[in-house]
Amino acid sequence: MTNEQIRQELIDMIPFRHMERFETLWLMLTPRYERLTTEQIKIQQELENEREMFWSALEDVTCSVLGIESQKLYMVTRKREIVNARQIIFFIVRPCYLLSLDSIGKHYGKDHATVIHGIRQVAGHIETDREFRATVERVCFILEEMGYAKPMKFFTKFVEHLEHQKEIKLKKQLKK
Repeated sequence: MTNEQIRQELIDMIPFRHMERFETLWLMLTPRYERLTTEQIKIQQELENEREMFWSALEDVTCSVLGIESQKLYMVTRKREIVNARQIIFFIVRPCYLLSLDSIGKHYGKDHATVIHGIRQVAGHIETDREFRATVERVCFILEEMGYAKPMKFFTKFVEHLEHQKEIKLKKQLKK
């Protein structure tokens, strides 16, 4: 029996004058996800499946571009190539699916602070290292070819933002 059916049976048993109280109690007692209709739950599951497929594709593409095995992303290690791969994934998955830092970190057995640090590291490397920028751009380009347009759009806007910040710094230096 679904929550909708249970709710309807309860509504049928309650006198009309108590209906307002029932609605308030129903909202208080049932968790948010249980108040969703069957259609809304189905849409959420489809989004979750899409997110998992994207995450898997992102891992595969990132690892193939960097030349490492996907399973190594879940190892406890500080090897630079594996850490870089995880950080690139953090950098791309966060804005594309607006996942919490904690949920991204839990996926790899890390905490939210590690994810924040990884995102900042990639942003700094993109700004200063042309080869690293090309690597991240290649990952985004391959994902776009696979049908995932969000990473490339995000990367393009991020690079445009960096270029704009450089122009502002140059203008300020010229004024001095």
